[in-house]
Amino acid sequence: MRILMVTSFPVPGEYDGTAMLPIKILRALKRRGVEVVLAHLKARPPFGSPLREEFEGTPSFTFHPHEWISGLKRVAREFPFDLVHAQHHGGANRAYFACRRFGWPLVYELHSLLGEEYERDRIGRGLSFRLNLRLERAVCRRASAIIVLGEGVKRVMVEEKGVDPDRVSIIYPGIDLAEYDKPGAPAQIPGVAPEHKVVMYVGSILHPNQGVPLLIESLPRVFDRRPDARCVLVGGPAEVGDRYRRELGPHGDRLIVLTGQTPEQVVSLTRRADVLVHSRLACRENFSVQSKLAVYLAAGRPIVTTDFADYATLLGPTGAGRLTAVEPESIAEGILDVLDHPELAASLAESTRAVAEEHFGMERNIDRYLDVYRNALMRESKPKIARSKAVVNKSLH
Repeated sequence: MRILMVTSFPVPGEYDGTAMLPIKILRALKRRGVEVVLAHLKARPPFGSPLREEFEGTPSFTFHPHEWISGLKRVAREFPFDLVHAQHHGGANRAYFACRRFGWPLVYELHSLLGEEYERDRIGRGLSFRLNLRLERAVCRRASAIIVLGEGVKRVMVEEKGVDPDRVSIIYPGIDLAEYDKPGAPAQIPGVAPEHKVVMYVGSILHPNQGVPLLIESLPRVFDRRPDARCVLVGGPAEVGDRYRRELGPHGDRLIVLTGQTPEQVVSLTRRADVLVHSRLACRENFSVQSKLAVYLAAGRPIVTTDFADYATLLGPTGAGRLTAVEPESIAEGILDVLDHPELAASLAESTRAVAEEHFGMERNIDRYLDVYRNALMRESKPKIARSKAVVNKSLH
């Protein structure tokens, strides 16, 4: 089997969940002997020369809008593939035209519903938003299979967008657990002494749906009760971290912001965390389970997170997380509960591995992806078989 993986962002790109997910899938597929070709369908500038590179031995192409169709056709001639695996709404919307024209099976992996929020700062939305929304609806009708990262997103696909539930699969963002099994010392963090308790968040500190402002608002209560606590935000941009320090006033020196960290550095950093926090908001954009939960579970540290969507079902019944309401006071109490009660912290940490292996371990997840691919190819072959039978029957009469 050979897969063409299409993105609207460069690979490797930034070290965030959106870019890292296809990289993890790519590596796991190659370990299973599945050939993969990458195509970055770049939006700007509209005209430019195509680029051919390699990423970890995988052919990687970049095409501008005027070659989104012809460029992919050239890839198909050189590397005949069985289906297109489009990452997020950007990759799917841009690959849609070529898939429709050439009849290629399309698997659409939807990272979140944030695509619906495109141009959300404009009253009435602009032309780009309306075009993207119409294209994504066409993708949903055309796709042989759709992969989502949460139960809430599947409900949206089925109930609002009219997708057959049999075409929608839930696969949580996978992670290579072996990266966290390797022995290694906890990272040394500037401003954090050995006696300090570390409250850590990993990910973007800018996007509002991540709920970092709620965490910041909860910290004075944590710092007042636990003067030995320090908060470490692993993510950027740096100027947002500076703003959070100002908001904390006299507690600002207890907030450390680390930007530009590689995945390897994140592994070491999470080993130093006494509690990993994700105070995400209860909103439509957060119906998707985010990659940071995979990181948190793989790290094997106590987790405090807000009680919303799949986080509740993944962490609550399994005992792998201390759930809180979506408000600063409750988040502070959850953090303090873990810091003040070592037995609770140990219990939470001990419960993370089983959840990580069952729902996020990439070696198990890749079986789920392969099942989706096979089912997508079967769906595409059935109409062709039906058409062939119709032709035969017509000729017999």
